[in-house]
Amino acid sequence: MSPVVPITPNATGMTEERVGGKAMGLFRLVSLGLPVPPAVVVTVDDEGSFETLPDAVSALGEPLAVRSSAVGEDAADRSAAGQFESVMGVTANGVAEAVRTVRASATSGRVAAYRGKAAVPMAVIIQREVRSTRAGVAFSRDPFTGDDTVVVECVFGHGERLVSGTADPDRFRVHPDGSVEARLAVKEGSLRLARTLRDDEVTAVAGLARKAEAGFGRAVDVEFCFDSGGLWLVQARPMTAL
Repeated sequence: MSPVVPITPNATGMTEERVGGKAMGLFRLVSLGLPVPPAVVVTVDDEGSFETLPDAVSALGEPLAVRSSAVGEDAADRSAAGQFESVMGVTANGVAEAVRTVRASATSGRVAAYRGKAAVPMAVIIQREVRSTRAGVAFSRDPFTGDDTVVVECVFGHGERLVSGTADPDRFRVHPDGSVEARLAVKEGSLRLARTLRDDEVTAVAGLARKAEAGFGRAVDVEFCFDSGGLWLVQARPMTAL
């Protein structure tokens, strides 16, 4: 099998042991027909010869996001989200070096401290980077109560501002009857009182989260972003809070 696999509904050889948890999440989303930016995955059994990578990713477009997909990285019982490197704004010619950087993070000190001495099998996702204007995360169930209410958190710009805690998100709750409850964060500058998402956009995000839950067969959280072309999902994993 080729060590570089396009993440498409008809992809073969897609197992978590071969492509890692994050790539499997994208594969499930794509297989459900949900909107995911085009991507390929460099499998864990790749031997480190990256000469053909520029050709393999040329159809994705630029810039590219290069991210880890370690085996067990997004497992519900031991989430390691955020422990590995990601490289953004990558060109096709720079993708091999970015893959090496992500792979090297599997042996970093912080990963060793988190996971102990066990080796981490590492696949790598190469995906068209979304130039997001708004981004966030949606929980298909209330992460605190487990109720059938979708909770959506969103910030302006890139999702890293939410993940890193540098921006307080707007928080929306979409109830089973379709009603939307909003709690808006105080923001900086001209966006101080601006709302990140309209009700119809919140409802669209919640709908994708519910479809993902149905397809995964369990509660999930999904990372989403909006660009000039609309709404995209860039990650999905089992919820760890329930």
